[in-house]
Amino acid sequence: MVHLMPNLIILQYLRYTRQITPTIQNEALELLEKGYQQQLSYKRTDGSFSAFGMRDPDSSVWLTAYAALTLKQAKNHIYVDEKIIEDCLEWLSKHQGKNGSFVETGSIIYRELQDRDGNSLALTAFTLLAFIENQKYAATYSNTINKGLDYIARNIAEQESIHTIALCSYALQVAKHPSKQSAFNLLDVRSKTKGNQKWWAKDVPSNEIKNPWNKLPKSIDIETSAYGLLTFLEANYFEDAIPVLNWLLDQQNSIGGFTSSQDTSVGLYAIYKLVLKLASNVNMQVEFTYGEETHNFNVNKNNAMIMQKLQLPKNTRQVNVTAQGRGLALFRVSYQYNMNVTGPWPMFTLDPQVDKNSNKDHLQISICTGFVSRNLSQSPESNMAVMEVSLPSGFTADVDSLPSLEVSQNVQRVEMSDALTKVILYFNNVSSLYEYCPTVSAFRTHKVAKQKPVAVVIYDYYDSSRRARLFYRGKRSTLCDICEDEDCGEVCTSEANPQVAGESRESKGGASSLQFSRLGFVIAILAILRR
Repeated sequence: MVHLMPNLIILQYLRYTRQITPTIQNEALELLEKGYQQQLSYKRTDGSFSAFGMRDPDSSVWLTAYAALTLKQAKNHIYVDEKIIEDCLEWLSKHQGKNGSFVETGSIIYRELQDRDGNSLALTAFTLLAFIENQKYAATYSNTINKGLDYIARNIAEQESIHTIALCSYALQVAKHPSKQSAFNLLDVRSKTKGNQKWWAKDVPSNEIKNPWNKLPKSIDIETSAYGLLTFLEANYFEDAIPVLNWLLDQQNSIGGFTSSQDTSVGLYAIYKLVLKLASNVNMQVEFTYGEETHNFNVNKNNAMIMQKLQLPKNTRQVNVTAQGRGLALFRVSYQYNMNVTGPWPMFTLDPQVDKNSNKDHLQISICTGFVSRNLSQSPESNMAVMEVSLPSGFTADVDSLPSLEVSQNVQRVEMSDALTKVILYFNNVSSLYEYCPTVSAFRTHKVAKQKPVAVVIYDYYDSSRRARLFYRGKRSTLCDICEDEDCGEVCTSEANPQVAGESRESKGGASSLQFSRLGFVIAILAILRR
């Protein structure tokens, strides 16, 4: 469901800044139409939404509010059935508590927002935004909105979660509630600053400080800081918002997103709202030097939407950048590196085992996994978790067996990617109290020898620091296993017939190693010619 929002943000920005072209507009509208149809697949018969539609036992307050929020914005660009939004708001209003709060009725897949054990302030704030943004229905649901805002105002001062404070502060600012300034002060005092950056972050438990994944951008911190930025903008503190923008831009990956679809949606929306204030006719010269080399990029209104790139030498350690002109542009240095074979500091148990009935043509791998809860204050369950099972070279997923995975324990959805060479499993959550052991089947569709180990990865969809990775190897195949008839040569014939093998070694001496090398070369050529 969260894939619709990024396309909306980009389209709205390009239209506002008059940088839209017919080609880009048609492509964006096509993606919105597709996203709209996909979102409808999560709709339930009572008008609500959930993570996996009618497959879920219950509706989700969070995702119903999310649907009402995104579909309202999508309606400005494509056809959206108004009754879908009406049904969402009506369903939500019926699930508001007497004290004004909204408590999750469905599966907990994002604990920071849906936690039933807390006071549900974050979910209440998010749900109220769906009502407030749909101004057409503001009068109809004014009592719902006011009860919810008063509930937030009464309880925010006692809240410890900075994510909740940020989201509640934003909702109070948007609604222009009398307590908006006191909530803003609670948010501002909890900020972190360094240099020209400002952000908000969840405190890391003492027993996880050494976790190297915590050094990477965390989804919850990105989302919290994005709501902080939106709060500053609603309060008209534009200059104070720039350091938050600097931090958010520093957390983006090489293609402009963040760590998950959820934080990317909120992060891009916050950046978009601020950039609208700064938008102007850009025209600048950017010069960067590394070593003795110098290169220039010109950024102007005609190419502002084109990413200009240059591959740097591998030994580059420092890049100096200067810019002259006017406008706003982003310069980024992206890099990649290899990691250890197994992921450090695993937050899930992971045990991929190739079943005994597997052979060179058929693979069955059972992967047992569980959540690692490192302290008593931590929930024994993860948020929604995703397992990615890569298959050895030459193997593709057994499509007919995938439906059986969807009815197995706690697996809610199964997808495939990379031309059926990767199977992706979605879990509502993974528990520390027991393990789940789904089995993935695959068939050999291409003859490949000497396959390298491949990875199984599992991670918390909403917390990038929670992950584990382990490699496994399928049944080994040699060149002789994949050659055919005369292509195999004498070496494979010798291996198949031990008696002949002895005679061959005696008569030809050291020629066998040369013959093997030639065999590999011939098979490689044949493989290329047959493509």
